[in-house]
Amino acid sequence: MDAHAWRAAAIHAVAIAVLIAGFVLSNGWLFVAGVLLEVVASSYTVSALRSHAGAMRSVAAGARRMAAGDLTVRVEGGAGGDAEALANVLNGMAASLRDIIGDLSAERDKLSAVLDTMADGVVMVDAADRVTLINPAARGLLGAPARAMAPGANGHARFSELAHDHELVELVSRSRARRERQTAQLELLRGRRHLSAIATPLSGENTGAVLLTFHDLSRSRQVDTTRREFVTNVSHELRSPLASIKAMVETLEGGALDDRQAAGDFLRRIHQEVDRMVEMVEGLLELARVESGQTELRMTAVDMVALAEEARSAMQARAEAAGIAIDVSSTGRCGATGDAAKLRQVLVNLLDNALKFTPGGGRIVVTLGMQNDSVRVEVSDTGRGIATEHLPHVFERFYKVDRSRRDGGTGLGLAIARHIVEAHGGTIGVESAVGTGSTFRFTVPAAPPER
Repeated sequence: MDAHAWRAAAIHAVAIAVLIAGFVLSNGWLFVAGVLLEVVASSYTVSALRSHAGAMRSVAAGARRMAAGDLTVRVEGGAGGDAEALANVLNGMAASLRDIIGDLSAERDKLSAVLDTMADGVVMVDAADRVTLINPAARGLLGAPARAMAPGANGHARFSELAHDHELVELVSRSRARRERQTAQLELLRGRRHLSAIATPLSGENTGAVLLTFHDLSRSRQVDTTRREFVTNVSHELRSPLASIKAMVETLEGGALDDRQAAGDFLRRIHQEVDRMVEMVEGLLELARVESGQTELRMTAVDMVALAEEARSAMQARAEAAGIAIDVSSTGRCGATGDAAKLRQVLVNLLDNALKFTPGGGRIVVTLGMQNDSVRVEVSDTGRGIATEHLPHVFERFYKVDRSRRDGGTGLGLAIARHIVEAHGGTIGVESAVGTGSTFRFTVPAAPPER
């Protein structure tokens, strides 16, 4: 009860006492005084009621704003009385709710950050087969559209429509029906991805829902396949020279060693095969270092025209012996940013490849020029060219267009060139047609302009 109510009650009591005294004593003045006191008490009562009603309206307005979600509002209930007590309770409740919601929001943000940055896919499917949560990794692996709901949002997309894979749908259904974790390894037809999937049934309020997590195995499968192919290729490439050396050694042991001319010829051929294997091993080591990133590039400003001239000079004697001309042409200064030694190796490898497949009397031209923010280098020859079906594979290790031709190559030069160019952030490609020659081209970042 507030101050107005106490005053009104006290005046009411005094007025009644005065009225009673005036009536008993038959004193008109006391009776009039009692009536006046009662009027004053009534006015106090009306004022108290209005004050209380105003405080309650203020409390009700504050409560409505809180119910609408505004927990920053502070309810005013007047000074003293039940309204103030109620206002204090509501203000305390709002403060507690703000703290709880703040903690929940922080936890939600942490969960959202984890889901958004996870490499593994996460999908929650409710009892009605609706997707209630999906993270970006899952959307990417499943090929789901960007409009698929974000983590934590309520959606109505059906999992069977989102996944487009009967094995995943069956895995979720089996986990829900058996109420136990189910695992599977499968291949998605969309994107040809290999996945390891785990479906876990949920309980409590989420009974019937299933949490599906899957890990992309495509890269590891690709690495395993590449490793097997690598071992197979190395074994195949080493088998021929080793078999040849073994046959020649056995021939020498069988009596050819006494024939000085034959022995010299066999020893020369053995030496060639050993050199070929040494070159192959060195090429494999170089390729492994480049592929693994163990080779540190020493980035400097490089004059690509001068580098092309150096590569031409290194191959000039071999070109003259074969009757092939090598020319260097440029459209001006071509400064690049890169590892000079590695870029020179790319040019030498491309020239070496061109010399192998260009007949005598042919011509090789190295053309350099600027292309946007890159230096563009082309190595063109007038050789026999490459058939269309071989073009996608020429940069693969050990790949040879004509395996019947014994050119002494290891099949690693173009693969090494590709990895060096890509390590510089450039691109490499080839255009060719049978009978008209080939053009290998690559780009490397241009050096920043001089100030």
